[in-house]
Amino acid sequence: MTKLHILTLNWNAENTLPSLVTSLEKAVIALEDIGVESRWLVRDNGSKDNSIGVISQFGKEHVIFGIDHNRDSFATGVNFLFKESGAQDDDLLMLLNNDIVIKDVNSISKMVELQRKTKADVVGCRLLFNDSNKLQHCGVIFGKRYNNLPFHYRVGEESDEVAKRDRWFQAVTGACCLITASAFRRIGGMDTGFLWAFDDIDTCLQIGSTGGKIAYCGGTEIYHAESLSLHKNPVNKMFIKQNVERFRKKWTGKYEIDHDLYLSNPHYKEISVSK
Repeated sequence: MTKLHILTLNWNAENTLPSLVTSLEKAVIALEDIGVESRWLVRDNGSKDNSIGVISQFGKEHVIFGIDHNRDSFATGVNFLFKESGAQDDDLLMLLNNDIVIKDVNSISKMVELQRKTKADVVGCRLLFNDSNKLQHCGVIFGKRYNNLPFHYRVGEESDEVAKRDRWFQAVTGACCLITASAFRRIGGMDTGFLWAFDDIDTCLQIGSTGGKIAYCGGTEIYHAESLSLHKNPVNKMFIKQNVERFRKKWTGKYEIDHDLYLSNPHYKEISVSK
């Protein structure tokens, strides 16, 4: 039986959490059909609303860790939950934002099945802006658009059959992704030197640098409000210069500038696995 540890950070999200709670409960029930046992671990970072009450309505196994402030970074929070999970190397982790709605209840199951087929260490997913068919994420690429920094491929475009193809990437967003516990442990967890930006991309690049593979599952259908907590408390903007400098120092010249390769070939790095 595969074990999946779902890791979520939360802060003052009682208005969006009900949709996540309802859709996640259906998704984990679907996981049981493919032999996956899961539990949801939530770290609530000093919410002043009824977030904990909403999370407590989740009808499957879950654990809530409450702290009295929201000053810690995303990386610090994820590392804390990983440690508390007690995950073994054969287990899977899922990073899951609190502003996610799993529209297709089989989406997580599809991600797990792709991981099983490809042995990827990270599996990202197709994310759509809330209640739309517009892409929020279908992989992360690197190109001249942002001075060779990472950005979401095709963000804002209408989703189509190309977006539904499974493909290899150098990185995917941490808003909703699977990571093997062995790979996460191998890199020593997330780099806490990043403060609310680039931490997920850095994690993918670190895993890739150790021989891990990063896959994108196009068959998923998941809504993402995109950094809703950061819109309310935009701490990421406070540290953007620091984060960019750290990212460039660690990774300049160590990743492929691949934007044009994906643009010019809709089958570029398409994943082909035997049925």
